[in-house]
Parts: sequence; structure tokens; C-alpha cells
Amino acid sequence: MSYISAVGITVGLLAGAWAYASGLAGVSAFAGFLGWASYFAAGCGKDGATKALCSNLSGVLWGVVFVWLSPFVPAQFGVVIIAILAGIMCWQANFPLLSFIPGTFIGNACFYANGNNWSDTIIGLLCGIALGLASDYLAKYISAGTTKNKS
Repeated sequence: MSYISAVGITVGLLAGAWAYASGLAGVSAFAGFLGWASYFAAGCGKDGATKALCSNLSGVLWGVVFVWLSPFVPAQFGVVIIAILAGIMCWQANFPLLSFIPGTFIGNACFYANGNNWSDTIIGLLCGIALGLASDYLAKYISAGTTKNKS
């Protein structure tokens, strides 16, 4: 079986389990799916997981910074703060662990979409990255175990 077929199976099964379990646990299901997407988009494996994790968490951090600064800044200057923070979110990609810019914006947007709840957002993103790892490695295992050796 090809890796893509196997990943389709593992993602499908785990996505259903995640949707159910996150509802029971009261954890943000969409944050999990965004962390999962970050894992695959960042290149998979240990390096992809690390980049997704660090970038997602930095995006949440910049969201917290914006929410913290907001009461001290007149509303008309909020756009300036957003522009500065968005620039920083790109600039930080100079550091290898934070080089996955889309992951930073995913973490940031997820924080806002989750009602500025940093802890629930982080838990969801972490679960999603773990699910990405699980679905990727399970798919590789299934694919390797079902592919005939052509000599």
C-alpha cells in the first residue's frame, strides 16, 4: 500500500477519534486539526514536529502580547501594533526553530479564534502535532508492511 493511501487511513481513523475525544475532554477540536496540519506542512518527522510546535507556540505568544498591550494603546493605533507584531512573526523565521512562518500565523489565528484562551489553544495544538506524528509514523509502518519487496 502506498504511503498516501496509508496516511489517508490513519488520518481518517485518528481524526474521527480526535473529534470525539476532544468533545468529551472539552478541548478545542479545531486547534488540534490546525496543529495537525502544521505538522504535515512543516515537513513531518522530528524536524517538522519541532518547527510546527515552536512556530505554533510563538504565534500564540504574539497573540497574548497583543491582547495584553491592547488596553494600553488607543484603538486607532491597534493596527500599528498588529503590523509590528506581524512583521516580527515573519522576522523570527531567521531562527531555525521558528522558520515555519505559516505555523506562527496558524498559532496566532487559532488563539484569537479560540476566544483568546491561550491554554486551550496550546493543548489543542500540542494534541494536533502529536496526532500528526502518530498518523505519519503509523502510515509509514503500514506502508512498509504491506508493500511487496521488488527484487
